[in-house]
Amino acid sequence: MTAPPVMQADAACGALLRTLRDEPGTGTVHSVFDHAVNIEFGKELVSLLSAGRSLQPFSARLAAPVRFPSLGWAKGLRVRLSPAEIAPEGVSAVALADTKQINLSISDALAGKQDCSRSFPRLEPLIAVLTEIGETNGLSNLVTGLGTNPYAALIGPRLPCLYAAVERGDMAAAKTAAARIAGCGIGLTPSSDDLLTGYLSVLHALSAVDGNGQRSRIAAGIACAAAQKTNRISGAFLLQSGRGLVSEDVLTLLKDLFSNSDAGRITAAARRVAAFGSTSGTDTLTGIVLAIIHHNGGKNSG
Repeated sequence: MTAPPVMQADAACGALLRTLRDEPGTGTVHSVFDHAVNIEFGKELVSLLSAGRSLQPFSARLAAPVRFPSLGWAKGLRVRLSPAEIAPEGVSAVALADTKQINLSISDALAGKQDCSRSFPRLEPLIAVLTEIGETNGLSNLVTGLGTNPYAALIGPRLPCLYAAVERGDMAAAKTAAARIAGCGIGLTPSSDDLLTGYLSVLHALSAVDGNGQRSRIAAGIACAAAQKTNRISGAFLLQSGRGLVSEDVLTLLKDLFSNSDAGRITAAARRVAAFGSTSGTDTLTGIVLAIIHHNGGKNSG
């Protein structure tokens, strides 16, 4: 029987490549979508993405557009993972040897970017993007005030407990608050989880620029507590965010915010984040906005 052709990945998360170098092994396909595959690999959830998708933590992106089901990818398929390739049984392997390694770490990207005594830059473009989109099914109305839905009505009153716990440095209270927020809303990744992902990204960003490691430690605790209250895919994204790993699009937005880029550049980056999924992008952007408002040294509180 002729072996299936090998496909080439054009980019991969550096954390994924380091893990495969140190601990190659076998995984199992968890879920298959048209343009993405998720593979259970130890404690991690490794993703393969079609060309054109924003690189995610622990993912590799193919150089060409594909539809994974048509290639034979299916739930339960066994997969070998190594620094050289991701090879499912009987299906085209994905070559990693010549893949560009991309660092998706917030701390690496933002360390020393901004004097923590300066006010947090350019919140207005983010709110303008959310208002322009006008999404009412997710949680962005917590920022825009446009419309309402049961999820926002439930989650909105629970957020202040999280903000207060983080500001006090109270890990136990922050984890309790996060567990009450997680798993709520529409989509494969529930809206409240996407909001928390954005929120955690800003905690890591603030920790990187002011050197205060307490926020990043609390972010990791929040992620662990929230991940236990939601599904496997959403939980994996939360845990990655808790470790300070985010998508290319979110990382670009954070770098623009903390380097005091012009409003047009920040707006373009915010639109790319907001365009992800049905409401996932707008909910993530909402979490970023809320974190800016409530954890910028108190400058924007209230």
